[in-house]
Amino acid sequence: MVMEERERKSMIMQTFNTVAEGYDKPALRYFSDSAQHLASLMGFEGDERVLDVATGTGNNALVLASHLPKGYVTGIDFSSGMLNQARTKAGSAAISNIDFREMDMQHLEFPDEYFDAASCAFGIFFVEDMAGLLRHVSSKVKLGGRIGITSFCDNAFQPLAELFFSRIEKYGIERPTVSWKRISTEEKSTELFSSVDLENVRMLRKNLGYYLESADEWWDLIWYAGFRGLVNQLSPKDLESFKKVHLEEIQQLASRDGIWLDVEVLYTTGIRKFCVSTPNKA
Repeated sequence: MVMEERERKSMIMQTFNTVAEGYDKPALRYFSDSAQHLASLMGFEGDERVLDVATGTGNNALVLASHLPKGYVTGIDFSSGMLNQARTKAGSAAISNIDFREMDMQHLEFPDEYFDAASCAFGIFFVEDMAGLLRHVSSKVKLGGRIGITSFCDNAFQPLAELFFSRIEKYGIERPTVSWKRISTEEKSTELFSSVDLENVRMLRKNLGYYLESADEWWDLIWYAGFRGLVNQLSPKDLESFKKVHLEEIQQLASRDGIWLDVEVLYTTGIRKFCVSTPNKA
């Protein structure tokens, strides 16, 4: 089981290192758009020290830093490729109250109660034990500090994603379990936050969808995001065939405005309890 988890984590890391160069393409702008809303929901006073977990190319961390004129953001990720992009973006924007560190979010190398707040944008669902991860992240936040996460809602990316899965199954690729659906509703998020002693749980749904100019932009999303691992399983010949046929069916969805990409996001925030419950002892 431990070996399986290591192999899974290694595959995820390899995928993110591979896609890092295209992670900020216009077709994937929901990552940067969503960060603005999470920063507002965190309710900062401006001098907090904040941990951004699974920071990727720094979209969330950079926005958080702009809300903290007297504070500081530390973004961590296990993908060196992603972090290289994040550091470049921070340098280009001349943002100095931020640093990025290569680190496994399941093994945070910080003292307990070190940060005033923590965030995780579209990252918590990559681990099997979401409660364990959230509890670990929470332990690095001071009592009374806020934790905020984002995830996709149930119908995000539909009907494009369903067309993708249906088409790739025809090439012998097994349809995967969609990991983010484990935390895609208010009920699931409330249950997760309550299970790790986070209180005052608040949620917000926000549709950040937009029109893609063409099917080629949908391919950018496939190639530089979570679908990359699936298409990588195709042979070069099958990949060429799949891309041609799939983009033709996607283009059929186009209207005068383009191809609608539905991206409904669920924001969840909670506060670390001052009095943490402990199991009863016999």
